[in-house]
Amino acid sequence: MTKILLVEDELALRETLEEILELNNFDVSVAGSGEEALESIQNSTPDLIVSDIMMPGITGLELIEKVHQQAQFKQIPFIFLSALASKEDQNNGIIAGAKGYITKPFKASDLISLIREIC
Repeated sequence: MTKILLVEDELALRETLEEILELNNFDVSVAGSGEEALESIQNSTPDLIVSDIMMPGITGLELIEKVHQQAQFKQIPFIFLSALASKEDQNNGIIAGAKGYITKPFKASDLISLIREIC
């Protein structure tokens, strides 16, 4: 079963996404911040990280940089899920190393399809 770490600071969206992912047979752990995500990764290495970009503290872009700086986590793929919808924002996410970028609002089916494509 694919292990996904979901990083989202907005509680309602985090809970909804967790439920959607679990209903699609993914093993989901959640983090409400970049800091929590870094702790979680140390305890259990996910197969994929789905992360917001705009979060207080460590942003999604900072998170991918910190994760990929560690040799044992360098290969963990990221999908950014963000309200930052400009082409420049999307390019910045891909340049940072994300395998996918989905803008909010989004269709759950698009996220599930992208996860299945990457994993």
